[in-house]
Amino acid sequence: MASTSIRSSSDSVVELAEFRGVSKSNTVVSPTHEAELMSIRRHLRYQASVEIDNLEWVREEFGEAFCLSLVKQVRTLLNMEFGKLRVHRYRRLFVIRHRSVEGLISSLLRMQFHAHQLTLPAVNESGIPTCAKPVTLTWGVGRTTSEAEVERLRRRRQKFRR
Repeated sequence: MASTSIRSSSDSVVELAEFRGVSKSNTVVSPTHEAELMSIRRHLRYQASVEIDNLEWVREEFGEAFCLSLVKQVRTLLNMEFGKLRVHRYRRLFVIRHRSVEGLISSLLRMQFHAHQLTLPAVNESGIPTCAKPVTLTWGVGRTTSEAEVERLRRRRQKFRR
């Protein structure tokens, strides 16, 4: 019985080595083959485009340091919700990849709730009291980055018409 457990564990080591792109002689099959095996992007078919609302106003009102701190807080929330490898920052936006549209949207709704818990300071950089509102996010979902971006812009126009 002990020999079968040793045999099965050695088989799994061989399988793991093949998954890593290493043959039994410990040579790499090819860099592109290894990258293809390790890439999860092929399985993440949906994307979201997320922005922090009124970020320019926040920068003007509370300063660059607070703005950077706010972006880091939102990034931390996104990393906790989606995982660090699925979240990418592109200029003023975050791009998130996910395998299912339902999972992506439900996570984005949770993110909206958590971001709403973040509050802006009661006084601005000059010491003048402001009407501190919670932080809000606008997002859009699509199969491509451009679809997600168009959806986000549509939702932002609707949000600020009200």
